[in-house]
Amino acid sequence: MDVRRFRLSLVVLQLVGLATLLRSIAYDRWITVLASVLLLVGAAAAQRGRTWGVALSFAAAMAFPVAWMIGIAPSWFALVGLVGAMPFAIASRAFARFDKGATRVLTVAAASAGALGALAWKEYAWSIISTFPSFRPSLEAQHGLALTAVIASAAIIATRFGRGARDGLVATEEQHVRIAEHVRVADSSDSELETSSDHAHESDADGDAHGRRRMSR
Repeated sequence: MDVRRFRLSLVVLQLVGLATLLRSIAYDRWITVLASVLLLVGAAAAQRGRTWGVALSFAAAMAFPVAWMIGIAPSWFALVGLVGAMPFAIASRAFARFDKGATRVLTVAAASAGALGALAWKEYAWSIISTFPSFRPSLEAQHGLALTAVIASAAIIATRFGRGARDGLVATEEQHVRIAEHVRVADSSDSELETSSDHAHESDADGDAHGRRRMSR
């Protein structure tokens, strides 16, 4: 698996997920808020090496294009689904090397969960909105304070993550330098041993030649 490509796909997914979250909060699309949060949680867990995070982000991503196809969402939802599916598509090869059967089951289960979520919302949305009028979508952007809080939180998290990534990169480079130093010491020691061994063989050969000369005399 291409680790750099995988990490880049997670960063892009987080940016798209955050943009979708902000738009959904502004226009009271609370079911989309839930799906966006699941995208972000899955991406964050995937960055920490959790397999369930990759599966969760994939399942949440599958709800977006299905919602568009059944007529309850705009066409750009398909793009969100495509971006959300990229980390799973990249990691699926590594999963398949470990267990192809389990990877197929995970793919079907995650995709089915996302699709069923979109279908269930279409089926029960109006009854839920009738029972809870606060879930009704608005036509104008609002919730400015909530949007400000979300943006500030995202900026803080991104700053901390950037510092952690830089620290990890520095630690990795220091480890590589230390390993390289050990290798160089080992190489120099080996070369010294080979040189001393060659000198010893040359001394033994000179001694044998000198002894033979004495015997011949």
